[in-house]
Amino acid sequence: MNDYIPILAVILFAIILLETFILLIPHEKKERSTHEIISSMTMDAVFVAIILIMTFIPSLGYIPVTPFVSLTLLHLPVLLGAAMGGWKKGLMLGFVFGLSSYMQALSSAGFNALFAYPWVAIPPRAIFGLVAGIVFSLLGKISKKPGKALYLGLACAGLTMLHTGLVFLDLYVFYPDIITGLFSSTEPVAVGTVMTFLVVILLGMTGEMVIAGLIIPPLYLAIGKVLPRLGKGRKLR
Repeated sequence: MNDYIPILAVILFAIILLETFILLIPHEKKERSTHEIISSMTMDAVFVAIILIMTFIPSLGYIPVTPFVSLTLLHLPVLLGAAMGGWKKGLMLGFVFGLSSYMQALSSAGFNALFAYPWVAIPPRAIFGLVAGIVFSLLGKISKKPGKALYLGLACAGLTMLHTGLVFLDLYVFYPDIITGLFSSTEPVAVGTVMTFLVVILLGMTGEMVIAGLIIPPLYLAIGKVLPRLGKGRKLR
């Protein structure tokens, strides 16, 4: 039972965060109907549940590529949620993404263990979700209907690259000695290790970009046809 306490704590915290976010932060100036509010809350709950499920099912949300480095697919629900709901939903889902990274790091070793502090794991993911929501909202104002899938795919790929950059910038801010030492060593073994590490990260980032660019646009367009328009994401349609 004790093994499930962290999972239950995360779920409870995410639900409280979700409800507080929706109640305290106004959405649009136009008053929304009860049906729209319930639909929006239901969609939020679905995305949070997806993130949590992907976090705690092994090799689903965090894919180990070496004993000490994992790649992630959790940027996908954050991108989709931000596209549908704008910056507020993006920020919230990014926060949950960061929280999941923190929880996953508690039982990890090596490079992954650097995220075992909430102030390290959460900020880059929250900023990623926030920026994603802003980008998609802006994209909705300038994109043309015939090319919206292409624009959306390129935006998803670029935002995925941004996520990787934010993560490493965050690590440098909190672990400057470790990051600097990692790349400044001239020992042959250390240089080889660093080069291998960089290749793994770059290949992983490229894979994450391709997956996001190919999967999110059709998912977004398909969901938009069968569900009510939610938040600022409707501008993309």
